[in-house]
Amino acid sequence: MLEEVDRPGLDRARTAGGIGVIPRGPRAFLRERRSWRGRVDWSKVRASAHPLSVWHRLDLPGRWNNRPDRDELVAVLRAHRVLIAALVAVAALTAGDTTFGGLTTDRTPLPGAAQRVAVTHPLLVASTPSSVRRYLNAIATGEHLREQGVVTDAARATLERAKAEAAAAISGQQQPWLSAGGATGPGSIPPGVGGYVLPAIGTFTSGFGSRWGTFHAGIDIAGPIGTPIYAVANGTVIDAGPAQGFGLWVRIRHDDGSITVYGHMYDFFVSVGERVPAGLQIARVGNRGDSTGPHLHFEVVLNGEHVDPQRWLALHGLNLG
Repeated sequence: MLEEVDRPGLDRARTAGGIGVIPRGPRAFLRERRSWRGRVDWSKVRASAHPLSVWHRLDLPGRWNNRPDRDELVAVLRAHRVLIAALVAVAALTAGDTTFGGLTTDRTPLPGAAQRVAVTHPLLVASTPSSVRRYLNAIATGEHLREQGVVTDAARATLERAKAEAAAAISGQQQPWLSAGGATGPGSIPPGVGGYVLPAIGTFTSGFGSRWGTFHAGIDIAGPIGTPIYAVANGTVIDAGPAQGFGLWVRIRHDDGSITVYGHMYDFFVSVGERVPAGLQIARVGNRGDSTGPHLHFEVVLNGEHVDPQRWLALHGLNLG
């Protein structure tokens, strides 16, 4: 019976009542493992693991020579075409609802290295970098200073005209525009029979009404930057300066209560409260504000509502052509 007990992993020990069997300890296991070194022929193990040995043992050359030819493959595909089509359809539908974990990574790209990523939603536009924001702020500051300069120069021009008119009145000179309703002097054009003039000479590019999904409350007259802009009728300037969307604008209240609006100007030469005659050059065409090119945006407001400026001008004998 003791011979049966004498096997790896067990050991014998004498006790007071006879012989007991206890598991071997780790030291005995290590001693037995060292004794295996001489029993294993590692050269045979290496030879059996060699790639050429595996190649011949599996008879891979024979299998390669006995592979099906093209006609046999085509015959198999035709015989099972319905099953293959069903498997392809199932694979395509399954892939559409599968999340590919291999496309997700938390690895930080190396400096200067490009990393292709897959997204399921439109990319969000990042905020403007601080360096670009600094330049944009500098441009905005420059535009604000220039607008202030335009207002200052317009006030100076208004003062000079007022001085000239006062000097002419003192000397007894006639002021034609006070009686006839038309402007005189450099930069002015005489009004028509009804006392009205076109706001600018240029190309009519956009009319009154719906445009690009919004309502266009005026008309557009395109022309080169610097093209003269005229007061269409006698009136008083009620606004002259920066305006949201217009860049710079001028608003004139006329003697009949109508209000005309001139926008996107390069600069202007009148001031709030100034009385202006029809045909006086009040500004120059520009491309400021929400503009797609140099033009004059012209509006007409009657009783608090915008009306079609083209029809309004036609009622006063003026045609944009």
